[in-house]
Amino acid sequence: MRLRSLPGLTTPCSAIVLGTGGFGSAVTRDESYAMLDAFVEAGGTALDSAHIYAAWLPGGTGTSERTIGAWLASRGLRDHMLIGTKGGHPPLDSGSGKLRPELIAPHLLDSLERLQQPVIDLYWLHRDDESIPVDEILGAMQPHMRAGTIRAIGASNWSWQRLDEAESCAKQRGWTGFAASQINWSLASFASSHRFGGGMCGMDADTLLWHVDSGLAQMPYSSQANGYFAKPLAQSLERLPQYADPANPRRWLLAQAASARLGVSANAIALAWLLQHPQGGFGIIGPKDRAQLADSMAAADLILDAETFSALGAALV
Repeated sequence: MRLRSLPGLTTPCSAIVLGTGGFGSAVTRDESYAMLDAFVEAGGTALDSAHIYAAWLPGGTGTSERTIGAWLASRGLRDHMLIGTKGGHPPLDSGSGKLRPELIAPHLLDSLERLQQPVIDLYWLHRDDESIPVDEILGAMQPHMRAGTIRAIGASNWSWQRLDEAESCAKQRGWTGFAASQINWSLASFASSHRFGGGMCGMDADTLLWHVDSGLAQMPYSSQANGYFAKPLAQSLERLPQYADPANPRRWLLAQAASARLGVSANAIALAWLLQHPQGGFGIIGPKDRAQLADSMAAADLILDAETFSALGAALV
C-alpha cells in the first residue's frame, strides 16, 4: 500500500482510505470488524467517518464512530491508524445542507466520546456556508487545535474559491489551515444535467487547476463512481443517471479492456487511475462487505502503464 504524508500528522495516510458510513448499522458489527481487520492487514492506515453518518437509519446516529472506537480499543491499534471524522453538518430534518459553525464544538465532543479517543487526527468540516466569512470558520477551529483535540483540519465539499480564501486567511493570521480537501471525483464525469447540489462539490477543470497551483491534498469520495464500472453498462446508465456523460461509456469500455489485461476488476482499474493521478493520490472507498473491500484493495499497488492511464483520462479532469 502506498503511504503519503499530510501536514500536521505523524501517522502516514494510506492511499486508499476506508469509508465507514454504514459500519455498525447497514453493515453488522462483526462484518465491520472483519473489514477493518482486513483493511489493516492489506496495509491500510486511514479511516473516514462523520458525526452524521447513519442518522438516516432508525437508531443509526453515531454507530460508525462507535464501531471504530470499539474496534480500536479491542485491537490496540490507535497509534497505527489515522482517524478522520467530520462535523458541522446540520440535522437531516433541518432542510439545510450548509455548515453550522455552532455545531462544530458539540459534534467534536460527541465524536471524541464515540471514538473513545482524546484526539482526532483529521477533523473535516463536513460542509461550507459561503455567507459566513472564512476567518470566522477557521478562527473557530484554532482553539481545538491549540487544545490538542484535533491534529489537522480538512474541508469537505468546499469550492476552490473558498479553499483559496481559507489558504490566504491562514497565512495572514498565522493560523493552521486545511491539510486536505474532500470532493466528489472519479474516472466517470458527472452529466451536465446532474451537477452537484445540496452543498456537495465535485471536480471540474477550474478546481483541478487550483489544486495544481496550491498543492493542497485531495482525498476524493465516491472514488469509484458509485460502482459505475462494476456493473454492465446499460445497468449502470439506468442506475446512475448522474453519470450519463457522453464520454463515460468509452471510459467504461477502456476500463473493461484494462481489467481483462491486468486481471483485476474494472472497478479497481478506475480506482487505480485516481490514485495515480498527479492531483489524486488518495481515494475513499465504501465497501459493503469483505468481497467488495478485497476488490477495491487490488488497486492499492497497481500502476497503470502510461498509455492506459492517458487513454482512460482523455478529455477528463
